[in-house]
Order: sequence, then C-alpha cells, then structure tokens
Amino acid sequence: MELIFPAPKRFIEGFSAQRFRIANALRSCPTDYEARSSHALLTYLHDPSLPEQGYRLSYSSCGLNLAYADLHGLRYGHLSINQLIENDAELKFDFVIEDWPDFSARSILLDISRDRVPTLPALKRLIDYWSALRYNQLQLYTEHTFAYKKHEAVWRDYTPMTAEDIRDIDVYCRHKGIELVANQACFGHMEKWLNHPEYKHLAEQKTGFKDQRGDHRPGSFGLNPISTQTETFIDGLIAELTPNFSSHTLNINFDETMDLGVGASKSACEIFGKGKVYLNYLQKVLTIANKHGKRCQIFSDMLFRYPNLIDQLPDDLTLLNWGYEPNHPFDAEHKQLALFGYPFHVAVSTSCFASVSGRWNAAVTHMRKAAKSAKKFGAKGYMVTEWGDMGHGQQFSMPIPAYAFGGAMAWGEMQQKDNDVMRAISWFYPDVTQTECDALIALQDIYLMTGIETPNCAFFGPFLFDQASRRHIKHAKGIETNTVNTALNELALWQEKLENLSSALTKELRWTIDALRLACLIAQGYEQEGHRLVEQFTDDRKTTLVAELKPLIRTYRALWTNNYRPGGMNQSTSRLEYLLSLLETVTSKAANKEATP
Repeated sequence: MELIFPAPKRFIEGFSAQRFRIANALRSCPTDYEARSSHALLTYLHDPSLPEQGYRLSYSSCGLNLAYADLHGLRYGHLSINQLIENDAELKFDFVIEDWPDFSARSILLDISRDRVPTLPALKRLIDYWSALRYNQLQLYTEHTFAYKKHEAVWRDYTPMTAEDIRDIDVYCRHKGIELVANQACFGHMEKWLNHPEYKHLAEQKTGFKDQRGDHRPGSFGLNPISTQTETFIDGLIAELTPNFSSHTLNINFDETMDLGVGASKSACEIFGKGKVYLNYLQKVLTIANKHGKRCQIFSDMLFRYPNLIDQLPDDLTLLNWGYEPNHPFDAEHKQLALFGYPFHVAVSTSCFASVSGRWNAAVTHMRKAAKSAKKFGAKGYMVTEWGDMGHGQQFSMPIPAYAFGGAMAWGEMQQKDNDVMRAISWFYPDVTQTECDALIALQDIYLMTGIETPNCAFFGPFLFDQASRRHIKHAKGIETNTVNTALNELALWQEKLENLSSALTKELRWTIDALRLACLIAQGYEQEGHRLVEQFTDDRKTTLVAELKPLIRTYRALWTNNYRPGGMNQSTSRLEYLLSLLETVTSKAANKEATP
C-alpha cells in the first residue's frame, strides 16, 4: 500500500461500493505520545489482543475507528491516519488496515564523538523525523562529548552536550515516543581521553599498536582493564552521566578493543587469555552500572573472537550485533547468539561513515539482509547507526534516505517491497524539488562507477580526510583513469541539474559533488603518476588540486554552522587542511629550480 510509509502488514481494501475520504472528516491527528484527538468522528478502542505496538484502522457508521494495543500503537495509528489525510486517500467503507512492528526496539545511534555535535534545534528536527519513521529509541554515541565536570580538558574544544542539554532532549524524546538511552564508551575508542597527559595512566598502551588489518595505529586507544584506577574512573563517568536520562538502559559499547593485551594487560592476557580479561572487566563495569540503576548493552563483535565467553554473560545484558557490509555473516552470528538465548539487537549502518557521500546500494542491501536474519533468529531490536569516522566528513543531509529505509526495515521488511524512500525524504525536506531528492541518493553510489574498492567505505573519505594515516589509501584497489572519468562526467551532469537551485539541501549537495570530484582527481593522480603520495604529484597537478581544495574547505566551514556546534569543526577541517599542506609542498625538482641563480 503506497499511501502509508512504512507499508502496513495488512491492508484489506474491502468490497463496498461506497467510498469516503478521511480528509473530509479529519484535518489531522496529534502525534505526541499519549495524545488523543477529541474529534467526534474518531473512535478509540484499547485492544490488548493486538500485537505489541500495533493498531487497526476501520470505518463504521460512527466514523473512523482506531484500535490500539498500547500507547505506542495509538501514536502509530495517528501517524498512519495523517498520511492518509495528506495523500487524500479515498477508501472503501469496509477497509481494514492492521499493522505492528517486526522489532519492539527500533533505535538510532548518532555519533557525536567524531567532531560533529549537533545543535539542539538540528537534533530536535532529526528527532521529529525519526519519530515519524517510528523509531522508538535514540542513543548519542559518546566518548568525550559530555561535559563532565571534572574533565574539561577532554571536551573543552568540542562544545559538548551538557547535563541540561541531555535532560532537555530526554523530555523532548519522550513527547515523541522515543526513549533516550544513555551511551558512554567504557573500554575501546577512548583515545580522545587517553591522549591527554592527565589520563595516560589509564591507557592499555601509549606507543601504538597494529589493528586487525595489520595497520599501525599510533597512540593510546583502549583503557587498561586490570587497573582499579580504571574502575574508579568509569564509576565517576557513569555516576555523573546517567542521572540525566529517564531510561534505565546504558550502552557501555565494549566494541573493537583492538589493543587489549598489548601493554598493561599483556601478562594477564598471556596467563588467563584475552577473553577472560575482557569478561572480568566487563563484569566489573556491569556491577558499577547496576549500582547506578542501569541495565546494560554492549556490542557483540569481540564475543565472536572469544566464543567460549558467550555462555558466561549475565542474563540481563543485551547484545548489539553490528554488521555494515552486504556480505556480513548475519545468519551465522545470530544463530550463535540465539543458541545461547541472550537478548540481542542487530545494528546496521547508514553507510555514510568515511565515505563523504554515503553508499546507498551497500546500505539498503545489508539493512534488508540484517532485518531478515534478525527476525528469523528472534532479535528484539533493530538499530540504525550513523557513524562519523574520519572527521565525520558527510554532510547533514547524507544519511536522511538511509534513516527512512532503515526505519522501514525495522518496522517490517517483508512488506517494504522496494527501496523507494522519496516520500519519506520529503518529510524532512518538504520544500525541495524531485531533482534534489534524486541527487541525494544518486550521489551515494557514484563511487561504484569508478570500480575503486576501499575497506568498509567509499574511497572519497580516505582520499580526502585520511591522508595522515593512509591506511585505507594503501588498501585501495581498482584505480583506473577511464572509469574515474565516467564518474567525473556523472558528477558534472548533477552539478548542471542543480545549477539553478538554492535550498540548504542543494548547497550541501553541491559541496558533496565538489568533494567527490576532488577525490576522483586525486585517484587519477595515483594511477597516472604510479604512486600514492599526493605531496609528490607534479606541480601542475598539485596546483590544480589546490585550486579545488581551498574553496572546498571554506564552504565546509560555512555549512558546518547550519546544524552543528562550533566545537569539533577545527578538528574535522584539519583533515582537509592537512591534505592542503601536502599539496602545497614544493617538490624537490621545483625547489632546485627556484634555488638556481
């Protein structure tokens, strides 16, 4: 049924010869949680026999009937009625719409620790959108961007969320039928803390380590899991953070503990095994969280490295099983989690991270695959993540289509037959043209035209935003001038289509086109010059790239202020500025020429 998004599970058109327009009877329904309409032509019925969060719409001589399982179902019924009104739906007198979600928990995880911290108006606008898409949980992924009173050194340059901000957002979410779940990294991904001198004593190691692909990562990364000082530190964070949330759930993350056993815990890991050290520390943090009245979630990726631990986990722990690629082995992992009987959610991605423009095909493919598998093996929830790796280089608009598709997969994969989310995009951008909506999705798959492959991202991200480490650049495959030219031609066509448009969305799309073009030119430089060091490109090529990069940086900064707090902008922009510094390096040949009298 195209009148409602996400599509309902049951729509019985009916056989009556008589029809009616809902818009002739109702103007709109309230969308706040618990709210009801006082209109005489709308009758409510609480029906506990309906599935959890479900509703049923029908018509009788008294008008429109809305039966609902619970208050969430009541709200989702209102949302559906509003869509029928907006689409001027004409229905038969004996129609029936009945709907309920596949997963009781449908959540968003928004990364606010990789430089971009949204302003309150921007975040509330997103919450309105997520609420319309029937998400009912939200997490703000936090490493260092909460204003802990005793830890200003860590957050002072990032304009973090304050306690007052969180309480404000918590109330706003509850009005929209969303539970704001607390989130704080408590093991890995703590480099923003540990690279400050006053926190180095909490680090597993200080000199760097090799990650799972064998690439060197400099500096500290994870906490020392065998130190009582770490326990005291985490206790302090949880004690200060969690009282600002009405939710009783805390995500302590515990993912990608890549440097475990490298330094401080090396001896313990050699004696007891990494898995046991991981489990012991997990149990300590869970005890701390329980003391503060919170039940916990963790990401499950490390458990598959230590599968003998799974049956030793506490029963009240919820596992978040993440997979962000179309070939991810969801079935194998979900089968293992289901075998041990632990409650779990599947976590997918908007596929925008480290990619600048996103990866639409990768997003919809793995999102659908994840939903099928999670439902098959009894998952309780479906989480859509929006990560900000490599400086959070994607613009505010890029994940909007994936939020819509992810919401549809979380609600009901089977009835969502295609990938069309245009109507849902228009909820967020009601005044933009079809061309702009088309561009928002089309730009996300232009990288496929080039044939360039980089691990877990489109090459645009690392080529522009990760020249310092060059980890992904080193692994890039399939760089060919001809295919890159195809992408450049496509970008030029989209630039032309957007030429006479001027919305806020168009400005972000134009910046994205310019960024993708620059990354393509760098790719051609790699292939044509036979190496991957931009600082050693010919001077003519570097001059061309600098001319493109300088205005790109200026516009990046200008667009940032529309939706994000000022803190973090310098850190993110510094990645582009580092690329600029490399391109402005004078080659040895040119330097020798200038030095010649």
